[in-house]
Amino acid sequence: METSTSRELELEHTHAAADDPHAGLMRYKRWADEQLFAALLVRHGIEAEPQGQLIREVIGHFHVVDRIFQAHLQGVPHAFTGTRLQGVSTLTELRDEVAAVDRWYVDHARSVGRDALAEQLHVRFTDGTEKVLTRADVLLYVAQHGTYHRGNVGVLMHMLGMEPPPDRFIDYLAEREARG
Repeated sequence: METSTSRELELEHTHAAADDPHAGLMRYKRWADEQLFAALLVRHGIEAEPQGQLIREVIGHFHVVDRIFQAHLQGVPHAFTGTRLQGVSTLTELRDEVAAVDRWYVDHARSVGRDALAEQLHVRFTDGTEKVLTRADVLLYVAQHGTYHRGNVGVLMHMLGMEPPPDRFIDYLAEREARG
């Protein structure tokens, strides 16, 4: 008699993902960001190429936005006055910083209760506009914003003759399924 088979664990994971789409989105974002950095960092000297600087700026931008919304979700102030990363981070440093924030989002989405997802947050953007967003809105925005900018980086990679990584949600699901 089997105790806990990989099929049972897969079903448990599938049910958890179906019950918690916000955590699933954050896991997808983490996976897609990992795919992006893995594809970028295999190219020696990419940061010295003209598109390398733009790639770093685009990633730095979505990372800053992720950190701003992280602060909003935590209910703490942030020190950002704009959405550009100040100071120069290498792609390796950005990979590590993005990974840490992505892990935080996955943990947050997993641990926040359904009722808390409906909680309204008063969000002040760096341009001074204010909006009321739910926690669920913030998680969806962070996931979509990252997707948009990974697409920007993909175009820059094409300009360098590189193939962007497969980062569609369906690719994530297929890889997850293959891992069992």
